[in-house]
Amino acid sequence: MTRRRGARALPPLRTLPIQGRSAAKEAALASLDPATVERRQARWGIVVVAVLAGVAVAAHIGKLPPMLPAIRAELGLGMVFGGWVFSTFPLIGAALAPFVGAFADRLGAWRAMALGLAAIGGGSLLGAAAADGSLLLASRAIEGVGFLAVAVAAPMVLVAATEGRRRRLVMGIWGAYMPAGLTATMLAAPLVAAGSGWRGVWIAAGALALAWVPAVVLAAGKAPLAAHHHRTPVLANLVACWRQPGVWLLAAAFGLYTIPWITLMVWLPTFLVETRQAGAAVASVLTAAVVFCNAPGNLAAGWLLSRGVARWILMAIAALAMGIAACGIFSSQLPDVVRFLLCLAFSGFGGLLPTAVLAGAPVFAPSPGAVGTVNGMLLQGSNAGQVIGPPLAAFVVTASGGWHGALLVIAAACTGGLAVAFAIRRFESRRPPT
Repeated sequence: MTRRRGARALPPLRTLPIQGRSAAKEAALASLDPATVERRQARWGIVVVAVLAGVAVAAHIGKLPPMLPAIRAELGLGMVFGGWVFSTFPLIGAALAPFVGAFADRLGAWRAMALGLAAIGGGSLLGAAAADGSLLLASRAIEGVGFLAVAVAAPMVLVAATEGRRRRLVMGIWGAYMPAGLTATMLAAPLVAAGSGWRGVWIAAGALALAWVPAVVLAAGKAPLAAHHHRTPVLANLVACWRQPGVWLLAAAFGLYTIPWITLMVWLPTFLVETRQAGAAVASVLTAAVVFCNAPGNLAAGWLLSRGVARWILMAIAALAMGIAACGIFSSQLPDVVRFLLCLAFSGFGGLLPTAVLAGAPVFAPSPGAVGTVNGMLLQGSNAGQVIGPPLAAFVVTASGGWHGALLVIAAACTGGLAVAFAIRRFESRRPPT
């Protein structure tokens, strides 16, 4: 059949736009494809597995503070030795984190995460059988290596499973693993210990980590191949990351954040007992509430990053807010209720920084196969802050004769953190947008 002269041919049906349908709606409809839905569900399942692995290992940090008095009494440990038991984790992190990260890059994130959970679970069970301080200290060292393996590998899994705005949001979720694990364990450990002592807490925490290994193995089968292995040699990854000034800036920012945050968390119970006459149980619950408030800050940072807020802005807000809040916390002129609310604000606004830093690992890494090594360097900065902060604050408080000495340490670290945030602003302004 011939077409009338002057008549215009119709385009093929598949090219016709549907009246009133926007590109966003078209994309939403496309996402309803069964294969796409299944793939997205699988990746969110991967996110859940990785984040809960982080919570499981963070529990091994939170289990010690409430149980340390009972451990010292049963094993006959002095205060100094008890301090070394607590410091084992950050000391190992400060010394070994980049190397563990480099090995995670080489082995693959999933293998590293499964091995880390097995190590921390086995170390906890070994510690439960300790008859003296030496075995307990050795078990904590094993746990520390396992913790590092999970802490560097889980973000690698999340980076491989997500992209773009969703990746930045997911990194905010990941940033909450530490306060979530610490808070849950600080509250649950006394309840478990009431029936089975501190050894029961160690057994429960170890069993939790070991029980999560099969979930990691199953999830690995659905994971993107990028999270499984890289062929770059360990030493080459380390050297490449050490040459990146942006990675050093992020690590410095993490350390300068950790110094004030961990200082307040470690010494807040003592401060409440000594200066406000609070009971030990009340002081523990109040401190757990302050620790938990860090998690909303982590989540908010992920959302803000996904909306395009610059990394350095979140870091600067965190440093500035923590410094201002600390001035009120240590001011005897304010009511106790206000000072406690400032503690919550200190932790909450501070939570913006870990997510901003950790989300920068894939951005600042010299190659996709070096993300674990970068995560290790960031954890090294954080653990160095844990090693430096509490003892430095104790020294300054003792030398100055009052708790206002802790404010000096916190204020100095926050000032340094603010300076690093502006340095990162200048550094990122010279990089292509990501």
